[in-house]
Amino acid sequence: MVGLIEQEPILRLKKLFEKKQFDDIISFCHDLLKNDSKDMIALQNLSTAYIMVGANDDAIKYCEKVLKLDSTDEHALKNKMFAYEKLEKHNEVINCCDAILVKYPDDVDALVTKGIALNKTGVHDDAIEIYKIVLKKDPNNVDALMNIAVTLKFLKKLDEAIKYYDKIQILDPSVKRASIEKYEVFTELGSTDDAFLAAQGITIDEAKEIKTQAKENDYSVQHAYSLRRFYKLQKTNS
Repeated sequence: MVGLIEQEPILRLKKLFEKKQFDDIISFCHDLLKNDSKDMIALQNLSTAYIMVGANDDAIKYCEKVLKLDSTDEHALKNKMFAYEKLEKHNEVINCCDAILVKYPDDVDALVTKGIALNKTGVHDDAIEIYKIVLKKDPNNVDALMNIAVTLKFLKKLDEAIKYYDKIQILDPSVKRASIEKYEVFTELGSTDDAFLAAQGITIDEAKEIKTQAKENDYSVQHAYSLRRFYKLQKTNS
């Protein structure tokens, strides 16, 4: 019976979150805190609910209450990080990320978030190093790949940026931003044909094949691309 009583708040909160009834969650958690001001379930869920309704300062307040009870609580640290990110208090975001990484050094979300915050504060070289740490752990992390590419583009390290945009296109062709940004880089470099192909979602290796075909047949690159696309569609439909 005691076990069921202990589970009741969790089950009720789960149902309220599923229904996105955040105001009810806030009221319910405050009622729990009247009985026990150190109720971790209430404090943790209250911080989450306040984030969901955009009350980020209140979310931070209740994260702090959790952290006074347990300075390593991952839920509170991440909610605090997220709330500061929403408030665009980037130095505080970095501090939260560092606190998370002391306890959880392989936390990819904290690393990527720290990298973005470093970008926001203009410390781009440090941000790049953070993204490289992520990519050592997870070479196919699209968030890290995109952020390092954007950073390199901003720093005018255009050839390096292209490599990262290209890898994103290979891993996930649905990420249209990679094609757009890669097009812009090639345009800035004055590579018209490469810019055109990048905008179509063509990877560097595919672009080399298309440009070779165009040169061998005395076609424009646009014509070679159109032919390649036509034959590919024809093969698919046959």
